[in-house]
Amino acid sequence: METERERLICAFVSSLVPCAARSIVIMGLVATYLGFGWAVALYAIDFVLIFVLGRIAFKALPGEPVGLIMEMPGYKRPTVKVTTQRTWFRLRDVVFEAFPIMVAGTLVIYAANAVGLLGLVQVALSPVTVWWLGLPAATGVVLIFGVLRKELTLILLASIMGTTNFALILTPAQMFVFAFVVMIYIPCIATIAVLAKEFGRRTAALISLTEVSLAVVLGGVVYRVLLLIGVG
Repeated sequence: METERERLICAFVSSLVPCAARSIVIMGLVATYLGFGWAVALYAIDFVLIFVLGRIAFKALPGEPVGLIMEMPGYKRPTVKVTTQRTWFRLRDVVFEAFPIMVAGTLVIYAANAVGLLGLVQVALSPVTVWWLGLPAATGVVLIFGVLRKELTLILLASIMGTTNFALILTPAQMFVFAFVVMIYIPCIATIAVLAKEFGRRTAALISLTEVSLAVVLGGVVYRVLLLIGVG
């Protein structure tokens, strides 16, 4: 893309696209306990938001749109070697990056709980998590650590609550809202780093703050709409 404006719009809307980590939360929580249709509804809401926010950014940012011509590469039948290499490339990230973060995050949570910090963080964030979003107080800590990797939110929630059966600790409305907030709020640390490298720390912070605000405001609205239509 030739202009800063086009790159910024593209980066902003791309950070809202459900990645594999967000899909783990959506499918592992919403699709598993509420049904696949509810998961599809989350994706639909997200893509509507992407379109609406993209149009707002398109109108708000100064400058004229520039045409884009891309050369399409030739398609080839995948081979076993290439497929194996690609699979290992993805699996390697989980083994050497995600797994150590998961272990370290769990240890930090247990240490914070041992010295009493966990309760303080939960109380401080409860006006947002409990009153506005309708979620358990523990989700405040989970969402903070979810900035590292989005799939961490489910793992750490299970660790804090002491069960992997989320039906015992979350209502259907809470499951949907939790997945919605995770899907929209601040990008993972890797995405923030790329945004900072491409556009500077200030722009990366502005995009992150915008998405956090959007997730919190819309999350509370979604929770109240679900209660209104009888989803408890």
